[in-house]
Amino acid sequence: MFKLPWLSALLLILACVAFSAWLTRQGSDLSGWYSAIAYTIVQAACLSIGWKPVRRLFLLGFKSDVGYSIMALFSASLAVVIVVWIQTVSYFLVMLAAALLLRVDLLTRDIGNLLSFMVLTLISWLGLGLGWFVMMSMAEKPVLQGLWTL
Repeated sequence: MFKLPWLSALLLILACVAFSAWLTRQGSDLSGWYSAIAYTIVQAACLSIGWKPVRRLFLLGFKSDVGYSIMALFSASLAVVIVVWIQTVSYFLVMLAAALLLRVDLLTRDIGNLLSFMVLTLISWLGLGLGWFVMMSMAEKPVLQGLWTL
């Protein structure tokens, strides 16, 4: 049995709660929530189970001049998306940073890839569900909802 790194897990929960609260405020339909759940699964998979293939894919771009050109074009396009959708992208970057911190803590405790995937996914889902629940319970109290989403 392992001890869960509570501080980094709490940071991931809070990041997912903030994203979930933002998603609820935007009035997102089920496709938005399905996309958020899919993002947490893909993020957890890339950070744990699929780390080596993802790393190999990124390093492949630096092995030739064509790869450098494609990476430069992709980076420039990504920069434009980040500038245009700064609020939306900031939630994803915060969730990614918190998940990376938790993954590093799990790596230092010699937790396997499959268990790390499950921990990252479940904690992200807990944060999404908690944020949704809090926002739905505060729907009748707009003053408190305004304070929560500062």
